[in-house]
Amino acid sequence: MAREEIIEKLADFLNRHNPLIEECHVVYLMVEIRKVLDHEKDHRQDGDFSLLRFYCDWTVHTEKTRITDNMRSIMDAVFKDAKSHIEAPAMRGSMSPVMQFAYMDKLKEQMGSFLKARGLNTAIVSNSWLPFVQLLVKVLENQPINNPTDDVVLFSFVPAAERCVQGVIIFKQPINGYDHYKFANAY
Repeated sequence: MAREEIIEKLADFLNRHNPLIEECHVVYLMVEIRKVLDHEKDHRQDGDFSLLRFYCDWTVHTEKTRITDNMRSIMDAVFKDAKSHIEAPAMRGSMSPVMQFAYMDKLKEQMGSFLKARGLNTAIVSNSWLPFVQLLVKVLENQPINNPTDDVVLFSFVPAAERCVQGVIIFKQPINGYDHYKFANAY
């Protein structure tokens, strides 16, 4: 299927499904975005969509073992944030690197740019982001990212109550006696 046909399918899908209400909608969206990215891989220079591509890949894999430089950088910041919280467990701001990852802020930026550059409906990022994140996290639960940094063995979202995100980071070496860090957030 040609790139233009996939974009037409995406346009129709995004216009009919706003907000997304089922996990299968999220999987479909991510697969179709990945197809467009694959078609454009050698032809477009309108932005960096490496993180968007990573999430598209992660959506359809039971585990992620190939780590992009962009994802390694993000996971390194998440690790450092978790480490500093363990070493100095004081109150933290809500938008720490761990929470930014849980809210998928950088994914939102790249998805918005991707959709806008192709003339697609951007409502998912402008006013339906939290429902999308909630569904995407459900898709990604128990689909770990293995060895995302030199300091982390595993990162995974884990099952949580509705409107909540929970995750675990397992360290290669304990930090102050802790071999892992759990985080949670409610929407």
